[in-house]
Amino acid sequence: MLSPEDYVEACRRYKNMKGNGHERQRSHALILVTQGYSYRETAKILLVDEETVSRWVRLSQTSGLDGLKNHPQWGGEHGQSPLSEQDVKRLKEILQTEAMPGTVVGSGWTVRAIRDLIQERFGVAYSRSGVRKLLDKMDWSYQRGRKLSIQRRVEEQERFEAETAQILEAVAHRGARVTPLAGDQSQGYLEGTIARRWNPRGHQPLIADGARSKQAENIYGAVHLGTGEEVAPFVIDWQDSDATIQWLEMVLDAYPRGDILLWLDQAPHHTSEEVEDWVEQHPRLQVIYFPAYTPEENPKEPTWKALKEDVSHHRWHATLADLSNAIDGDSQQAQQHVVNFLEKLGYCWSKGRISPLPQTG
Repeated sequence: MLSPEDYVEACRRYKNMKGNGHERQRSHALILVTQGYSYRETAKILLVDEETVSRWVRLSQTSGLDGLKNHPQWGGEHGQSPLSEQDVKRLKEILQTEAMPGTVVGSGWTVRAIRDLIQERFGVAYSRSGVRKLLDKMDWSYQRGRKLSIQRRVEEQERFEAETAQILEAVAHRGARVTPLAGDQSQGYLEGTIARRWNPRGHQPLIADGARSKQAENIYGAVHLGTGEEVAPFVIDWQDSDATIQWLEMVLDAYPRGDILLWLDQAPHHTSEEVEDWVEQHPRLQVIYFPAYTPEENPKEPTWKALKEDVSHHRWHATLADLSNAIDGDSQQAQQHVVNFLEKLGYCWSKGRISPLPQTG
């Protein structure tokens, strides 16, 4: 790898505590590779990626040890970025309004694609770590994607927003006592579902699964949009109009006084003629439907995670009765969730009433 002369010089540069920290790290990498460590081992020791070690080796082979000195256009020099504040602002705008090649706007970016974009648009070469530092400065994070249905429609979203705004404004203006809820259904499967678990490295978690059946229990429930409390949990063998009406009766029983606002998705068993007729006969309950194919709008959706973690993930139940008992037991526990649905719309709930949020600035 390094010649004897370059090895001595690399050691000198590495031991020079007054030298640039990035350059010392690169010299250290070449020393380790020359000593017989693999790129992967070297990367692990220096807490960098294997590609970075490989790039440093190539630079030394083409330009000698001086090729490892910081270049004016490299990112990360002393924690600084070669992009100006205006450039960073422009980059953020590009990343939010344009799409990575082969994707659509909003699908996210890879570090490699951002590196290529910076090189193309700004003429600046960034390392992977430099890009990550830049993204951190921009308040971006590495996140798991979520699928969105292509069947969603803009006019449906507009209908939902206008209807919700109108209802909240009217309720707040009247000062009437009201209970705001978001409802949803889920399923708990007899066969254990798979989730992430901590386990010794090299020993993949194994799930005991004796059911071998996709049978499931159907769970109705709601979350209070003011307190975050679970409301009217209901387990049944099916989801249809009759089951929905039974559950709506439970919701009314849970709050025998005052009006109830209930946001629901547009599942067929929520919008059938039977359910609509029942709702018309119970004016104390007003139902607002979320846009079709937009589960992320419903604040009840994320609350199923805790139940499935306790009841379904990495466990199986011998019978549906066992599954039902496990769901009932979990539902009986007092659970509370953080819900900001009303706040996002400019309202808050307190002591039974909905009010506009105070104006700031």
